[in-house]
Amino acid sequence: MTLTLLLIEDDAALRRSLAQSFELEDITVIAASSFVMAKSHITRDFEGVILSDIRMPGKDGFDVLSYAREVDTDLPVVLLTGQADVPMAVRAMAEGAYDFRQKPCSPEQLLEAINRAMEHRHLVLKSRKMERQLLAGDAAATNFPGSSAPVERLRKALRQAATLPVHIYLHGPAGAGKRLAAHTTHALATDRSRFISMSLRDTSVQMIQDLELTSQPTDLSVKSLNLATSAQQAALLSLMEQFANLRVIASSPYSLEKLRANGLRDDLFYALDMMQIEVPSLAQRRKDLAVTFEALVRQTVRSMNGELREIPESLYAQVIAREWPDNLPELRNFARSFVLGLNVKSDATKHAELSLIEQMNAFEKLVLTDTLKRFGGKSATVAEALGLPRKTLYDKLAKHDLRAKDFRSAQA
Repeated sequence: MTLTLLLIEDDAALRRSLAQSFELEDITVIAASSFVMAKSHITRDFEGVILSDIRMPGKDGFDVLSYAREVDTDLPVVLLTGQADVPMAVRAMAEGAYDFRQKPCSPEQLLEAINRAMEHRHLVLKSRKMERQLLAGDAAATNFPGSSAPVERLRKALRQAATLPVHIYLHGPAGAGKRLAAHTTHALATDRSRFISMSLRDTSVQMIQDLELTSQPTDLSVKSLNLATSAQQAALLSLMEQFANLRVIASSPYSLEKLRANGLRDDLFYALDMMQIEVPSLAQRRKDLAVTFEALVRQTVRSMNGELREIPESLYAQVIAREWPDNLPELRNFARSFVLGLNVKSDATKHAELSLIEQMNAFEKLVLTDTLKRFGGKSATVAEALGLPRKTLYDKLAKHDLRAKDFRSAQA
């Protein structure tokens, strides 16, 4: 990790001299003449330390220290002080300054203090990164459960995208989970603490231009890219060019190639074309319907601080057999109805009653899936447990598009 020194000094000659000295030591320097100029760089995830003069017109070194402590108590602030300011510096140390040095200070002594502060900051940021990884767990697996090939491809793509400093384009039908995929990508990234979301359906050009962005690494989710006007596209490109640490995660129901054919600017197309990710519909994830429904039920229970009751096998069968044209919002609403104890059967039958054969097929697939999970995909054991000849088991697995090997990692 390359750390940065935020240097705040109102004396222009001394500021240039100090900056040159640190740059000769391969330390990146952000030089500012006042607290006001430096303020936007002082963030909780600032990858560096602060070196500030105490006596400055307007807001002084104490203001710098106080603000830095409010933002992040583990952000080191080293203060520079004249000989007459030693009592003030002692007070600053009591208030949380990392160190102080008298002016004039030998370059070696100042560099030694800054290097110690840098090492401290490096350890703090490294520890926070590990904590975020532990807390986040695997957001891809949590938000997109299942073992179908489309979901496995999606999880792999989101994990890869989270680690890359490139813009991302998500496409898929309405309700497939593009917004969730954007949040998942951000959750998987350990170097981005800010997430901003907007829809071009209801965002003016002025609102895009007025976004409060800084040098802090930020993910910007831009929904409904297919509705972008020429002016909105230009404003978005301007942000992408102006802020190097801004990552745009754009989305729409259509492929990027189709948007280009319908008027998307070439420069915006190429900016987003590095990482295109398809978010599959529930129809493409049919074999994952049961586990997705259960996950939505659990999320609803947690959000309501309720208790999870047993999900009837007949309800699982209903979920598997039914079409979900509106994708996740429709399935989520169905899960919420179950948690609230509403009449989910009447909701499900608004489209069509399931035939006996459909219910039997759905239940058979449910039993096969559950048994494969319990025995870790071991075909011989599954066949024995179900009392089926091996060939009959294979025929039934093929009928329901199930593969025993997909369940081998699921064994407890």
